[in-house]
Amino acid sequence: MRDFFLFLRRIAGIFALVFGGRQVWEARQELKRLNTALWASRIISDGVLLNEIPSPSEEESLRMKFLFKRLGEFGISNVFTDEWGNVLALFPAFGPRSDFVLLVAEVGDANYTPLGNSVQLSGESASGQGLGERSLGAAALLVFAEFAQTTGFHLEKNLLILFTRSSSVDEKEEAFRHFLTGWTDRISSAIVVHGTKMGVIETKQIGSYRLSVSVETEHQKLPGPPAGPSASVVLGAIAAQVGAITWAPSQTAFVNLARMQAGVGFGHWATHGELDIEIWAEDDSVLEAIKREVTETVEKAADGQKSKTETLIRFRRSVGDSRRNEFLINAQKASLVKIRVTPEMGMVSDKVSLLNEMGIPAIGVGITRRTANSKREEIELAPIALGFRQLLLVVEGAAAVAPIREEALA
Repeated sequence: MRDFFLFLRRIAGIFALVFGGRQVWEARQELKRLNTALWASRIISDGVLLNEIPSPSEEESLRMKFLFKRLGEFGISNVFTDEWGNVLALFPAFGPRSDFVLLVAEVGDANYTPLGNSVQLSGESASGQGLGERSLGAAALLVFAEFAQTTGFHLEKNLLILFTRSSSVDEKEEAFRHFLTGWTDRISSAIVVHGTKMGVIETKQIGSYRLSVSVETEHQKLPGPPAGPSASVVLGAIAAQVGAITWAPSQTAFVNLARMQAGVGFGHWATHGELDIEIWAEDDSVLEAIKREVTETVEKAADGQKSKTETLIRFRRSVGDSRRNEFLINAQKASLVKIRVTPEMGMVSDKVSLLNEMGIPAIGVGITRRTANSKREEIELAPIALGFRQLLLVVEGAAAVAPIREEALA
């Protein structure tokens, strides 16, 4: 089925080249001067609507249905969903090209609350739980699809637009991994659209582990002294010893005790507890060494206690190689020069890291910035028009310089 639609895309691309190539080429020359204010207002309105849709739902279906419906309203005919809830839209290239530039945005917010996610707009900013991280990137990609459909934004490569579940609701990236297993051989490069992080170029490669330690102890009645340690006591001992782990000063790494929870409240001995641990390192061998030391420390701290202790790996990403993304980073830097935004270096995000692990060059592109308000999640509205222009320039640049995937020629 996929090959059939790719064949149709190639035929459509040939017609686009023959009948509309010159007009679209001229329109693309105007990207620097394009009035993006209208498109920016659409990003804001769609972002607000998306942010207030309840999440998470099964396969994030509520928010995905909203996106699927909007794509259909734009008149895009090649819109699909898969069994993991991913939503895809295809746009043809000039001529019979068979490889793709992937544009992907995350959907879903595990911390959603009706009141917290309600968006408040002021003249210069907007606030709401998840708006910047979980909704604005998807809204920007949705509006990009509308722009591409309306203007005939054909490029040297096919475009593949993907909305997939965020790591907030799909920590193991199962939906995204499922999509990549079927498309990796056709993707020559990828762009992850972030709601925030405008001007940030993801060059700091760092590997990480996320571990969860669960502790179970025997049920003991109150009042009266416990026959053995409670889950709180066991977790406290584990946290104290893990937090004391050290490594050579020359090794850039750290261990974070991200969350600890045990018990149900006063009047009860805690019989169940959980501890979430993050490990970060700039070298894979150091990452693995610290992970081994952490798991061994957990075992030793729990040894002899009357408890059942289990350590689970929730997520792992390798350090990666930033040289894979160099041609995309250069295109991103050039786009920032054109919109007069000073770049800053940032850490590679999870989905960019996963794409790199699959052999796909990738970068992250931010649409706006957070405000300086530290008391609530708030974004700046004014830069969105520039952020959207940057996205158009980066997509055009990526399509022009991305190498052809050899598998796509087969």
